[in-house]
Amino acid sequence: MKIFKIAALSLALSACTLAPNYERPTVSTPEIPQTMSEEQVAAYDLAWEDYFIDPRLQSLIRTALEHNVDLRMATLNAEATRAQYGITFANLLPSIGASGNMNRARTSEDIYGPTAGISEQYSVGLGVTAWELDLFGRVRSLNEAAKQSYFSAKHSADAAYITIIAAVAKSYFAEKSAEETMRYAQETLKSREEAHRLSELSYKAGVISKIALNQSLSQIESAKVSLASAQTARNAAHNALMVLVGGQFPENLPAGKPLTIQDQFSNHVLGGISSELLNRRPDIRAAEASLLAANAQIGAARAAFFPSIRLTTSIGSASSELDGLFKGPAATWSFAPQITLPIFTWGANKANLDLAHARENIAVAQYEQTVQNAFKDVSDALNAQKTIQDQASAQDAVAQSSAEVLRLTEMRYKHGIASSLDRLDAQRNSFAAEMALIQTRLQQLNNRVDLYKVLGGGLSTAHVETSARVERNRQPENQ
Repeated sequence: MKIFKIAALSLALSACTLAPNYERPTVSTPEIPQTMSEEQVAAYDLAWEDYFIDPRLQSLIRTALEHNVDLRMATLNAEATRAQYGITFANLLPSIGASGNMNRARTSEDIYGPTAGISEQYSVGLGVTAWELDLFGRVRSLNEAAKQSYFSAKHSADAAYITIIAAVAKSYFAEKSAEETMRYAQETLKSREEAHRLSELSYKAGVISKIALNQSLSQIESAKVSLASAQTARNAAHNALMVLVGGQFPENLPAGKPLTIQDQFSNHVLGGISSELLNRRPDIRAAEASLLAANAQIGAARAAFFPSIRLTTSIGSASSELDGLFKGPAATWSFAPQITLPIFTWGANKANLDLAHARENIAVAQYEQTVQNAFKDVSDALNAQKTIQDQASAQDAVAQSSAEVLRLTEMRYKHGIASSLDRLDAQRNSFAAEMALIQTRLQQLNNRVDLYKVLGGGLSTAHVETSARVERNRQPENQ
């Protein structure tokens, strides 16, 4: 049929657009060191279920991914842009519609005389209305821009997905750390209250001075301050988790693992090379998709300077009798091309082209900024990984040494060798060292979460497979 031949010809002619040839901008970034062992896996190849080993944390993450409002909004935004892309893609092809009509009328004898009477007319048709023959790629450029906008929104949703996972993990570790601090503060408070009771007896017996008694009392208040501070931190972390999971914790949460073994997952991941980071981090991919969309908009703006050709055509049948509709003499057809050539637009087309170039330059700057920030995040996380590990090892040694000093001082005090002031000083040092160790462990866990996030990890296996299937089935390949 002629209609379909014209459609095929149009698609062949519009295979090229006036959009500039895209080249990925070169961004000056530091090289990420790669020292992966055979047992380690790149972050982007490791599902979060395999990275976070605590079953309680895993349950909270799943709940957050299902109910978090921010993530739902990002996902819905991606769906909206996908629908918009579907609309622009449909404009590439002619919209074919069928119609049927029946007209029965009586004419006036005053006007028509003997020829007056009742007339009938029947018609059916199949046609295309105002389809743009995209010779200069305007519609195709708009379609490409819509497709890349969808990819940008989809990658942004993936970035939000990873961000939610990291936020849940950090809040969970903060809550666990605060609970551990509370337990240690409660044990210390109980121990100090007992020591103060003995100090009161010693004071009444004249063994120690009132200064030592008051210092014993201040140790109790110090432990109470630490306990209250830990309770505040625990409540804040719990409330943050509540918001992240959508307002309600899941029922039958499994028991969590101790804080001291939470960093075992870090042994399974390390970075990967710079080029892979560019292709894997969803925020970088989103920025590049926005740049590609801006590049396509330039093609549409350039095409506006050239003639626009629209076709309206139909084939059908018309007859004064219903049973004569499909007989040879009743065949009808029409072909009505329309050509519009811009002559005087008072600078509108030029301004639109300048606007498209300006938006592309903005997209380039945003892409460069995203890449530079990404590499900075990775560099910071990798550098902190080593220093925090050394800090944690040193702080653990300090805590053990302080605990041993306290144990020996307690023995010396019981035998009358050490003074009460020596014992109070040892208690204070041991408590401070233990609190510092808990905070250092929390920093270490947060660094592990940051490292996994900035290296592009965090997507579950199911999510990755679903995303790949969506892109493969719903989107044609870039041309």
